[in-house]
Amino acid sequence: MARAANHLSSRGIGQPLSSLASAPASSEHPVEMIIARVRSVLGTALVDESDHVFVNGASRMAASFEAVETVRAVLTILEQHLVVVSLLRDVVDRGLNVAIGSETGMQPLADCALVVAPYTVDGEQVGTVGVLGPTRMNYPQALAAVAVVGRRLGHRLSEG
Repeated sequence: MARAANHLSSRGIGQPLSSLASAPASSEHPVEMIIARVRSVLGTALVDESDHVFVNGASRMAASFEAVETVRAVLTILEQHLVVVSLLRDVVDRGLNVAIGSETGMQPLADCALVVAPYTVDGEQVGTVGVLGPTRMNYPQALAAVAVVGRRLGHRLSEG
């Protein structure tokens, strides 16, 4: 595995993921077979049009709530990727950047707020970046953070 990782790294530095996914394998050596599998997975991830949810920092959010049941309910929602995608879409479709408490439309998130910003590639909205936290969060900071991440992500994706 280390040899495969080193091989991929040596070929991939400075290259977009799409070039690694489409590069031909050079042999049927075991390392090349592993690399071919990685390329296959990369290719699928890059061309798959389905919705993806990336959740990070959920455990840090737990400290923001005093009730264990609230934490459990919020984490259960975050585990349901389809629900998260629907929530993000709903907030963005309503033209909102912030949804507080019941504005999220989900009872388990009544003590939460959601701050979102869409990101675009070549002028087309392709996704949404969001922060979910307690209703007492620092809204100006969260709005600035999602705006910066959205712009940078869109820019990086536009570069290819």
